Amino acid sequence: MTRPKPAEEQPEPTPDATPAAAAASASETVEATDTTRRYEPYPGAEFFHGGRYSPIIAAAGARLTQEGHAPAGKTLGPDWTTAHRDAWASYQKTLRPKDGGDTSGTPDETAWDRLRIPRVSPLPKES
Repeated sequence: MTRPKPAEEQPEPTPDATPAAAAASASETVEATDTTRRYEPYPGAEFFHGGRYSPIIAAAGARLTQEGHAPAGKTLGPDWTTAHRDAWASYQKTLRPKDGGDTSGTPDETAWDRLRIPRVSPLPKES
């Protein structure tokens, strides 16, 4: 039978991991907030339809143009057009080669988040 070690031989208790976990959580919160402030949130698939006019569409068009997906000779402005749909389809095909998912031309959340469209809409009010 083993006897317990005297108190002076006992290993010191390890500090609680909670402060490190809290710091990591705070870091993730700051990063999420920073992303929320810097990039336009995904407006949803129903946002993209003919007749839609929005500075968000223009900002997305500018990013698609920067990435080389705008159709030749077309300007992707604030009106949702077939040129926007074609540019998004081209971008989606680079994300999902070999028909590996949605390449319809309607932005999905994954493609939207990867394109990182700069925020043009006002930030929500903080409570």
